[in-house]
Parts: sequence; C-alpha cells; structure tokens
Amino acid sequence: MRDISYLVALFGLLFLVVAVVAWWRIYRRPDESPPTETDSRRGNSAAMVIVIAFLLSAVAAIAAILGWFQR
Repeated sequence: MRDISYLVALFGLLFLVVAVVAWWRIYRRPDESPPTETDSRRGNSAAMVIVIAFLLSAVAAIAAILGWFQR
C-alpha cells in the first residue's frame, strides 16, 4: 500500500510542476493589459491542473494512512 501511495504522490507532484510552469508562463508573458479570453482559458487550465494535483495528493495521503493502519 505504501508503494501505491508513493506512486500516486509522484503523479501529484508532476501535475503540480506542470501547473507551476503554466502559471509561470501566464505571469511572465501577459498578452495585453486587460485580460483576454486566451488568458482566461490558460488560467482555467492551470487552475484545473492544480485541483487535480491536490486531489492526487489527498488520495496518496489516504492510501498512506490506510497502509499505516494495516501494520
């Protein structure tokens, strides 16, 4: 069970790294002064990746706790 939690946590970390890169691109290179529709879509995509990363991290934590109680 511990190995499964490590694997899920690794995927959560990868999703979080992708989200950081996406937000970095949004903030580093804004297209125009007022936000455009493209900025909004990129922001929504980056936010969705963050939610997925946190959900994977929660699943990994639950799997680790279940593995801890199985000892």
